[in-house]
Amino acid sequence: MDTLEQETQQASEDWEEVGEESMQQEQETGQKTENEESKTTKEIVHQKRKKNERKRGSSITQGSSFVHGLATGLGIGCITAFVMMWMAVFFTPRLPIGITYEAMLATFIYPLIYLFALGLIALTVGIVAEYYTVKNRI
Repeated sequence: MDTLEQETQQASEDWEEVGEESMQQEQETGQKTENEESKTTKEIVHQKRKKNERKRGSSITQGSSFVHGLATGLGIGCITAFVMMWMAVFFTPRLPIGITYEAMLATFIYPLIYLFALGLIALTVGIVAEYYTVKNRI
């Protein structure tokens, strides 16, 4: 009986040691997982901040305001040229006998459309780009 009791006692001690070791391993694993999770979230946040700083740094240049103002001015100029050309075509006081308003409109319709479209596009690009540049600076 002595050997049986010793074996039982030894088995229970071994069982407790294995249980303690597995608990320690689980705690270490849990700590590692928590540390890894906190590191990964910290790294992710750090990477996003760096990316945002790079975006801000690249989008804000010293001459960007000039370029946006130039685009806006080009757009306003093209729309003004469109209005002046439109007025010249339709309000010409004396037309020669062979020229009609339809013929003049047919001649100038493509430059009119081009000037109007270019003006709208340039004006929109200039205003929107300046708006977002100013917004990102704040």
